[in-house]
Amino acid sequence: MNPGHIKIKISKQLQNKIRKGFPWVYYYQLSNRKVSGKAGDLGVIYDSSNRFLAIGLFDPFSDIRLRVLQTRNPREIDKNFFQERLQQAFLLRSSLDLGETNAYRVVNGESDGFPGMVVDRYSDTLVVKVYTSSWFPFLKMLVELLVEMAGPKRILLQLSRHVQRVSESGYQDNQMLWGPVLEGPVRFRENGLSFEADLLRGQKTGFFLDQRENRQKIREWSKGRSVLNVFSYTGAFSVYALAGGARSVLEIDINAQAQADALKNWELNFGSDGNRKKSLRQIKGDAFEQLAALSRQGERFDLVILDPPAFASRKQNKQNALQAYLRLAKAGAQCTREGGLLLAASCSSQVRADEFYRAVDLGIRATGRPYQKKLKTGHPPDHPVTFKEGAYLKAIYCQF
Repeated sequence: MNPGHIKIKISKQLQNKIRKGFPWVYYYQLSNRKVSGKAGDLGVIYDSSNRFLAIGLFDPFSDIRLRVLQTRNPREIDKNFFQERLQQAFLLRSSLDLGETNAYRVVNGESDGFPGMVVDRYSDTLVVKVYTSSWFPFLKMLVELLVEMAGPKRILLQLSRHVQRVSESGYQDNQMLWGPVLEGPVRFRENGLSFEADLLRGQKTGFFLDQRENRQKIREWSKGRSVLNVFSYTGAFSVYALAGGARSVLEIDINAQAQADALKNWELNFGSDGNRKKSLRQIKGDAFEQLAALSRQGERFDLVILDPPAFASRKQNKQNALQAYLRLAKAGAQCTREGGLLLAASCSSQVRADEFYRAVDLGIRATGRPYQKKLKTGHPPDHPVTFKEGAYLKAIYCQF
């Protein structure tokens, strides 16, 4: 690990943002756009008085040219530096009940001081996902630290689609960095329940770990209720609902493999008892179409869960996303029984929480039905947010 050093010049306005915690310098924000270097070189920013301001990871292949590691006080970016960061991340997660839960986010990117990288634990397997090639020169050292500090059986590397396109490092997506090769799905516990995740082909790093607290709330409020789980994926919300005493669960998802995996998670927790299994139904199809069909058929549910994938991955998709959230809330409300509860969630970082709640409100009001806002939730403790652009998860519970 012998990264070069590059001097980065930026405007006074951006200098002030970085002082306040903004972690990125985009290409268009560079004052010296002809600056060049290798992925993983260290870019150093000096302020307008020529004093040290920040140091970060340079990436010539990304619109985000610099990802900030350290501000204000200069530090040597070495093994000790990253060891301290990992210790802080582990300490932040010390409140998790690791007897009941052994799957959680270990490192949440910029908000844990590792910009462009996340690390998730699934029992004895760690998944390191990188969103920038600038981490490659540091990977060997980071693997040594993770093995020493977390004691995993294996460490799996995942690359974002962008990194897969531009990388010339020799690293491959789904490459094993440490330990034996994966031979199938990984089994883990969450709040005492059992799940399997296919880490090699699943969404995110294999499972939606960030919804753990919302799933637990569904468990607490499911007793005796009929539940509709829309965008059910591998059925985690459904498992929690039945564990909480739900009378029945209907899942809607367009992905047949995800539905097959949901049945496996169901059996992991409740066995293959035929009578118990009758309480679960699945519909394969488009969520909006199936919600409309259920409404026409007069089917109503005590608890409706709307947890779609991100509708807006880019800023230009934002307005379409807000319309989609509005339509979805309206369709979900039409399938919620009087006295029932609707959970609407969003993982679109381009949509602010207030904008999302407004879209949900407009969608429900379009049905003409009164409701009360029971609860709003955001990021769990293992997904901390230290800058506003890093916030993506929000959810609202609506009581009819």
